[in-house]
Amino acid sequence: MTKQIKLGALIAALVASAGAMAHEKPGYTISEQSREVVRNSFGECWENTYLNKATNGLVECGDKVADKQPEYEMVSETVRLTSEFLFGFDKYNLRPEAVTTLDTLASRLSQTNVQAVRVEGHTDFMGTDQYNQALSERRANTVSNYLVSRGVPASKIAAVGLGESQQQLQAQCQAEVNKLGKKVSAAKKRAALIACIEPDRRVDVHIQTLVEKKVAQ
Repeated sequence: MTKQIKLGALIAALVASAGAMAHEKPGYTISEQSREVVRNSFGECWENTYLNKATNGLVECGDKVADKQPEYEMVSETVRLTSEFLFGFDKYNLRPEAVTTLDTLASRLSQTNVQAVRVEGHTDFMGTDQYNQALSERRANTVSNYLVSRGVPASKIAAVGLGESQQQLQAQCQAEVNKLGKKVSAAKKRAALIACIEPDRRVDVHIQTLVEKKVAQ
């Protein structure tokens, strides 16, 4: 009688155990209760008949290495927009020919991997520091606002004016104009100077982009 009771209890336990497991898919047996792979007394994953380790193997069962997560790095780049097509002398409104370039730039800056954009306005040395500071801010805001109007998230962009603090051509251009001599009128010399220092009237767009690191071969 005692043996029959023990045998019945064993059968009941096996039935209960079988009910707690299910072959969800070819591979390893999965517990319906914990949804984890069932293991034997040695801690090994319990394989079912249809296991193909090449296609159904699991990392936790020692069959394949987990895919390595990509690593990323921040890359900085500066796009220089010169006033040759951007602004007229002493102006901050966009010239018509600037639209194509800014539209292309806006499309790029709208990408999700672009993290931050700093738009810096600059002027040449002509004019007072205060005047040039205000002009550079207007130029930066003009470009920034245009980019936002073309779909670049405003949260990405910061616009600042640096006035004439980073002008570089004053001495060089004044030397070039002095070579024109006394026979050239003051008006022509001034026009020549304005043309020479044109590169100092610009907007620099600094871009921070998150890119995936290249794996060395």
